[in-house]
Amino acid sequence: MVVFGHMHKELAYRNGLRKMIVVGPDNTIYLNGAIVPRVKRLIDEQDTGDRSFMNIETPLSAPPESSGTMRAFTTVEILDGRVDKIAETWVSVVGDKTTLKEEHVLFKSGN
Repeated sequence: MVVFGHMHKELAYRNGLRKMIVVGPDNTIYLNGAIVPRVKRLIDEQDTGDRSFMNIETPLSAPPESSGTMRAFTTVEILDGRVDKIAETWVSVVGDKTTLKEEHVLFKSGN
């Protein structure tokens, strides 16, 4: 497995999404693990308790209306020395509480 990356998920000029995973002819998995933006701010919608996302590219000094963040991770599960699963994972962080919110499976062995 080769892990690398820094590139926006959406390609320039609205040319779709980039490939995050390519499996070579020798079964080497090439993973571009970059997710941009890596952090999205959770914003309370006028005290309704609803939270929405706002992409941020500024420092994480939280404005008063902020109620936390969503953070992106690319996870790799290895089983018996082989890559079993690769996923784009989003975790919410609100105060001291973290919660798995989304998981998009990008690769699963045997598929």
